[in-house]
Amino acid sequence: MKNGLLAVRTFIIPSHVLVETISFLRRVGGEGCEGFVVWGGQFVDNETFRFRTAIIPAQHASMTESGLLVTVGGQALFEVNRTLHEQSQILAAQVHSHPTEAYHSSTDDTFPLATLVGALSIVVPDFARNAPDDMDQWAWYRLSKQGKWILPSADTQVDIE
Repeated sequence: MKNGLLAVRTFIIPSHVLVETISFLRRVGGEGCEGFVVWGGQFVDNETFRFRTAIIPAQHASMTESGLLVTVGGQALFEVNRTLHEQSQILAAQVHSHPTEAYHSSTDDTFPLATLVGALSIVVPDFARNAPDDMDQWAWYRLSKQGKWILPSADTQVDIE
């Protein structure tokens, strides 16, 4: 998987993955915390990837002088990858919430959970209170081959089923 997900032009997100993700982000957001969910899935063909699983890893939410922070430890990430491997899936997206607007912070850039080139990083604003109706306000990024999170190209589409 030398080029990871770079050839993928269509990501398919089943509604159950979206519902599980939003439900968790709203719940922890109601407690004033950011939350993290990872999505696993499989290639349909070279240009299409279907997410199949939302996994909520063990995580620790905290408030720092700079703001809110959520961390996922090494053992929790190992468990995520083992679970996905057992299901013949790969970790292809990370989704997390922010208390206000959606953007990729320097912490998001530096400490991603999804590290496969071409993977998605999605930031949901307002602790997911208005999700999924506000998906146009979500921040969507892809990991470039230079290791930088960039906006997806115009030919990348996301389909919800």
